[in-house]
Amino acid sequence: MPGTVKLMARDKKDPMIDTLQLSDEQWAELSAKLELFHSTEGGQRRHVRVPFRTLSQIAVAIQKPDKQWAKYIARSRDLSPVGFGFIHGSYVHPGSRCRVIVKDIDGKPVCLEGTVRRCDLLMGRAHVVGVEFSEEIVMSRYISPDHDEAIEPDRDAG
Repeated sequence: MPGTVKLMARDKKDPMIDTLQLSDEQWAELSAKLELFHSTEGGQRRHVRVPFRTLSQIAVAIQKPDKQWAKYIARSRDLSPVGFGFIHGSYVHPGSRCRVIVKDIDGKPVCLEGTVRRCDLLMGRAHVVGVEFSEEIVMSRYISPDHDEAIEPDRDAG
C-alpha cells in the first residue's frame, strides 16, 4: 500500500539533492534524447506505461549500501501499474530500495516504494532509472481516464 509522505520530509539537516541542475536548453536536449531512447529501448513490456507529468520534479529517496537514505530531486518519466521511471543525475545500482513521491489525480502526495530494476545512461550524467513497485498500484488514482498522453502499450519483463 502506498506509504506516508513523512518518509521524505525536507529538513535543513538532510536536504534534497538535485544531481542534474540543468538549464531549460539542456532540458530540451535531454527531452529529445529521451524520446529517441524510448523508441529504441526494445524489450517485451507486459504493462502499459504512460508518460507521467513528463519531466516534472519529484522527490526520490534511494537507500545506500550503508542502509541510509539519500534524498534527491529527480524528473518523472512514466508510470505503469507495477513501476515508475525517472531521470536522475547519477548511476543507481539495480537492487537499491527506492521511494518516490508522486501526486495523485487530486494533487495529494503519495509515497510509493519499490526496487530499482534498471539504470541506463541517457546523456552526460543523466540516467533513466526504472523502479518496480513493492505492490501493484491502481493507475486511475494517478492518471485520469481521459489522459491524452497515453503511449502505445509496450510489453516488457516488468
